[in-house]
Amino acid sequence: MDFNQAHIDYISRLTKSLDKIQQINIAKQRLTFTRWKVAENLDKLLFEFETNVKKTDGKVEWCPDKTVAIETLNKHLKNTDRVNFLNHIGVNYFLKEIAFNDFSNDENADTLIVDAKFIIANTGNIYTSFYTFEEYQLFLNAKKIIIIAGIDTLISYQSELPLSKMLYSIFETGNLSYPAEILTRPGHLKGLKKEVNVLICDLNKSLLLENPIHRPLFSLLNFKLAPVCPLEQFDYHPENWKSVDSLQYFLHPFTHDIKTFKNLFFENNGLRHLSEYFPYDLNLYEQVLSARKDIQSQTKKPAFSFFEGIKLNNLILKPNQFNNPTKFEKFAKTFFFGE
Repeated sequence: MDFNQAHIDYISRLTKSLDKIQQINIAKQRLTFTRWKVAENLDKLLFEFETNVKKTDGKVEWCPDKTVAIETLNKHLKNTDRVNFLNHIGVNYFLKEIAFNDFSNDENADTLIVDAKFIIANTGNIYTSFYTFEEYQLFLNAKKIIIIAGIDTLISYQSELPLSKMLYSIFETGNLSYPAEILTRPGHLKGLKKEVNVLICDLNKSLLLENPIHRPLFSLLNFKLAPVCPLEQFDYHPENWKSVDSLQYFLHPFTHDIKTFKNLFFENNGLRHLSEYFPYDLNLYEQVLSARKDIQSQTKKPAFSFFEGIKLNNLILKPNQFNNPTKFEKFAKTFFFGE
């Protein structure tokens, strides 16, 4: 499916779903507040999650860095040659970050790697969503499940799950609910002859917590951006797990080094329109401006120098540029990605 058709289909589904929701802005604010509470109490809530997992003889495996992540993953894959993984945001982030490429990608795999959409502190449960029934069938067929859970997937109470998963589904897929989902916990699942393992990963995500200005971005790291960025129409391959969408590109400097990747912020004004496609009450453009301010304060340049390198006549989107993809490509790569 090309970008244009994917975009049209998504917008159509999204419009119908939002028409059924009253006061969507309040719902977004509620979800933003619940995730903000997690960011403020992360250590306490992660400990609570692990404590509740242990109550049923489950186990949490911590992967604070790449070395531990690779060792833990290799340990689980040591005795199997038939491995598959789902194209989920958490899995993709994990595999790209540790540069792990050795997979058989077997449809009849005994071991399947998936991500956790949410892990729940007060119950120790793990919620995973599937974008297709085929993904769900792979989950049912596998004997061993490895669940990648970033620290950004944490929510405090199971009572927060219905709102969280509904808003994620609406803005990821355009539909009110996912095609399939499962609520489970680590350990051996009775009746299914299935072993579930959970790897809790950081991979630089906690760096967002160090700067309160950027802390709201913590809530977006496990969100899969819908095909709404014009730039993606030039290279849209949703089946390619290594592809990077606009949101991942935007977040990378925050989780690594803002100063090193400063060029990503100096012509990223087009990202402001993506905020309306998030399940959160968050303005990406404000984050861009604060990042520029951080960069200038580090380099001790005058405050007005954050305009350096910006083509001021491009600060406003030009609708006629979108009509001709060939003509628009150069403009978009500069305007949206700062290239």
